[in-house]
Amino acid sequence: METRYVTDEKGERVGVILDVEEYERLMEAVEELHDILRYDEAREKIARGEADFVPWEKVKDRIGSEYEG
Repeated sequence: METRYVTDEKGERVGVILDVEEYERLMEAVEELHDILRYDEAREKIARGEADFVPWEKVKDRIGSEYEG
């Protein structure tokens, strides 16, 4: 990856230019890390007995029958 900077009139770095592919790869990594964090938080709530579970029938009613198994 080539790093390119945007500078102000003093030559101070104020931004970075990324290739679209690199930007998308980084955004996917951020989303994945966010998902992992949410999973870890949910597991901790379950371990503490603080988790609220929604019965499958209620979920199915909310999202429709497309996920009936």
